[in-house]
Amino acid sequence: MLAAAGGWVLTGLGVAGRCMFLLVHLVCQLPRVWRVRRQLFKQMEFAGFGSVGVLCLITTLTGVIMVMAIAPTMAKYGGLQYLGFMLGGAFCRELGPLWAAVIILARVGSAMAAEIGTMNVNEEVQALRVMDIDPVRYLVLPRILGLMLVMPLLTAIGDVVGLYGSALVAQLAFNYSVADFFESMRANLDGGLFLGGIAKSIVFGLAIGLIACDQGLHTEGGAEGVGRSTTNTVRLSVIYVLILDLVIPMPELA
Repeated sequence: MLAAAGGWVLTGLGVAGRCMFLLVHLVCQLPRVWRVRRQLFKQMEFAGFGSVGVLCLITTLTGVIMVMAIAPTMAKYGGLQYLGFMLGGAFCRELGPLWAAVIILARVGSAMAAEIGTMNVNEEVQALRVMDIDPVRYLVLPRILGLMLVMPLLTAIGDVVGLYGSALVAQLAFNYSVADFFESMRANLDGGLFLGGIAKSIVFGLAIGLIACDQGLHTEGGAEGVGRSTTNTVRLSVIYVLILDLVIPMPELA
């Protein structure tokens, strides 16, 4: 068990090291991003518009569950007027960025790893190098930059939809008006918390993209290797997103 645990840790650290080298290569290719603008817009459409529906559903259900779980206790002790403040802080600080990251890593990150991994095992990546086309510029740059651009939008949508769903349930179930819900947020929260969550989501998008592209570029072993890379992308992305969520500083609740 100790050997297996140590192997997992070393594997994770090795992936982190490769991702840092990939990030440096990616930054060097940024001045040439205009050459892959079509791929960039395509990736933004796939990652953004394709994820909005499931994100809205999940954040709404999360808001409903949280209201039904904590509102009765708050009403019992006379603290229902702070419901908007609590849920607003929870969504802007943690739930919005995390749910957006989970959906992106499960839906988009796995697809990115599978696409690039299939190209790698079919020697299409090597063919790009033979044609003097940098695979990082052509394959990696539009995918990662697309994720970093859509993650703030997805996070903002998740925050708004989740909070409106929470407010409607609070009004229907506990007679706590929507206006009072958002007034509690406005009086006790500032814009720094929302912007901090948006910034956090950009870091999550970068991490997911780096891990997915790294796994795809290092895929070996045919179809079995593609499946393994896809699974590793989801597993490692979840771990590193949670680690980043723990270490990224955020404004304190009032």
